[in-house]
Amino acid sequence: MDWGSLLIKYGIEIPNKNEFSLLCPFHEDRRESCSINLDKGLWICFAGCGQGSLKSFIWKYSGRPWKEIESDIESQKWDLDLAFLDDIEKELNSGSYIQDVEIVSSYEGWTSDVPSTHWIYDRDFEIATISRWDCKSNRYNDLIVPCKNRENEVLGWITRRTQAIPKYLYSKGFRKSKTLFGINSLPEKVDTLFVVEGALDCMWLDQHGYSAVAILGAMMSKAQIDLISSINPNEVVLCLDNDEAGRNGINQATIDLRNSFMLSYIELPNNVKDVQEIRQRDVLQDIMENRTLW
Repeated sequence: MDWGSLLIKYGIEIPNKNEFSLLCPFHEDRRESCSINLDKGLWICFAGCGQGSLKSFIWKYSGRPWKEIESDIESQKWDLDLAFLDDIEKELNSGSYIQDVEIVSSYEGWTSDVPSTHWIYDRDFEIATISRWDCKSNRYNDLIVPCKNRENEVLGWITRRTQAIPKYLYSKGFRKSKTLFGINSLPEKVDTLFVVEGALDCMWLDQHGYSAVAILGAMMSKAQIDLISSINPNEVVLCLDNDEAGRNGINQATIDLRNSFMLSYIELPNNVKDVQEIRQRDVLQDIMENRTLW
């Protein structure tokens, strides 16, 4: 279900991410107290206006009859790019999944190596970086990145789309809360571990010489905390997005991690959403070095 496109259809402005916060439309809101998760199809207002499925959010927001909204949802499902979905189905069927360890043994069919001319290079990524992370591309010019475990085995695939909402898709069966993207690229001994939200953020910090992992969201799971413990860094630096969800993620992570690690966090400029938007190496270095200890 493409919830992002449906919310846009109802006149709700959303950012290009799967999980975000916004001003709640159901009360006079000065701070972004309403949280939406497109992957799960859920919403909640922390000020008490309600919570539930995005279907109920649209019903509450639009005031339209329930049956009419259900009809719109069904129509939205059929409005998706069927050729694109067919490609995804072929991709998933081509890989065999081992249930116990959730390893994807193959990935064949519709992807190819990223060409030398691709939108990812407009974001200052180097060809060597894209090659190092085994990135692929499809006929829609999306970027497809494998997520691997510490033993370099593929657990799933992340598709960063160019012209669709949500921006990120994950391969079937991939339990992103059970892994840390980038853990396979870490050195044997990590002194300082930088924790980000997205795969591209992780790749960006890696390109600049920082040992980084991504939690693929704003909130850290118990399994991800255990994986960080297995890395056993001297310091964990939280580099989550500069929005309400990111700030909530930092607050929760400090509760979960502060008794186990030396903990710090970075502060991004007001006009910067995440670390990947910082293109100047010296500016990025200054932000990282001037992090705040918790």
